Amino acid sequence: MIMWSTSTPAIISFAFLPYFSTRHQFLTSSLPRSRCVATSGINSNISNEFSDIRRGKIYIQNNFITTAEVDALQKDIQQLKDSREFQPSGLSNRVLDDKNIFGTSDRLSCTITPDLFKGDWQHSYVRSFVENKLDAFRHELHDALFPQQLHVNKLSDNEVGDYLNEASLERFKLQLAEMYYSVSPKGSMLPRHQDERHEETKGRKGWIYETRRSISWIIYLNDDWGPDKESGNGGELRAFCRKCCSDAYCGSNDGDIQVGWLRGVQRRRINENTEFEPVFLDSWVKTVADGKYNQDENYGNLRWRPRSALYRIRRDSSSKSTIPNHDIDRNQSHSRKYPCREYLSKPFGSDSPSWPSETNLDPSDFVSALASQLYDDDLQQRFVGTEDIHDSADINVVDIVPSAGTLVLFSSVAIPHEVLEVTRGERMAIAGWYHEEQQTFPDWYGT
Repeated sequence: MIMWSTSTPAIISFAFLPYFSTRHQFLTSSLPRSRCVATSGINSNISNEFSDIRRGKIYIQNNFITTAEVDALQKDIQQLKDSREFQPSGLSNRVLDDKNIFGTSDRLSCTITPDLFKGDWQHSYVRSFVENKLDAFRHELHDALFPQQLHVNKLSDNEVGDYLNEASLERFKLQLAEMYYSVSPKGSMLPRHQDERHEETKGRKGWIYETRRSISWIIYLNDDWGPDKESGNGGELRAFCRKCCSDAYCGSNDGDIQVGWLRGVQRRRINENTEFEPVFLDSWVKTVADGKYNQDENYGNLRWRPRSALYRIRRDSSSKSTIPNHDIDRNQSHSRKYPCREYLSKPFGSDSPSWPSETNLDPSDFVSALASQLYDDDLQQRFVGTEDIHDSADINVVDIVPSAGTLVLFSSVAIPHEVLEVTRGERMAIAGWYHEEQQTFPDWYGT
């Protein structure tokens, strides 16, 4: 941990948009199920395209829902608007400290919960239809994004069994955990942001939730919507993507959230993007709390504290899975549990000499503080935060027109994005997040 206490971790934090992170019982128990089938629109041959999400790309599927389903969702939105269920989202067209004074061009949202106003069943049934469809979708999505082989391909048969017992991928199985309607009138926009960040950035609440955002999804509901040109409507989703190196996955690894990238080799051709390696933050490096670990000391009498360390994934003979010359718990067999990790820093915390004394860091300061922990100047110079997009030559900017029935999926952690200004009409969508399990405190924490 970057900061630590005997009760709950005290975390270095900066401003972060709050969200509902607990598991939800959705709508299938409260709406008729006879029409909640979820078979059409699922393509059994798209696993490779799903896996591209973990390499920093956007997944787009046209006609995920039919024209009739789009029409039902539009009518459900209208009846919810008529019943005043929509509220200003507070995420667009806001001035700092403006005391929640919203304008007519603010985006409106309506969280979909089991007790949400039902109104006309002919329209509201479609909420649970979409939920079922997305829930069926997540199984194939999970298998493509979290393949076991990537984690265990360098272990012996015995070690594979031990590893899977300790870090079973069942913990990280995707859940459909948030779902909402969004209506963006003319003039509205959504500034650049990221849907999920590491727990260490969220203050004391960072580690208390059961799940966290993993994959962002959105289904557009606008008919005849064009790009923002002379006769367009605007409202495009703009995503800022980096090219992830071919032998690594971005977003998260064994429950550790990505916090940055290492810039790779320079471009060899004019139109070739630089490759980046994901960098993850391990917040549970077990270290001796008082003094150094003496091999002759009674192991059971030692007190432990968690420290943080940065690492990348290696799948070759150069892997360095252990953290040298530091008082980590030698009995936790780092090299066996994490055979593919190459640690890029020593364990550190808020009391480390190079860590800032401030307890509320903004994103850029947090990234600079992380970079200062890296072993050498080369790593520090190549390190960029997940939200740092200043070097536009290394960024692939993707604009997506909000066309009716289109499904878009992307990493909640690795893809900064924004919504461009709506210039005509109302931009409508149903959106949400697939969650994965958040790490639990290790059994030695607080001992």
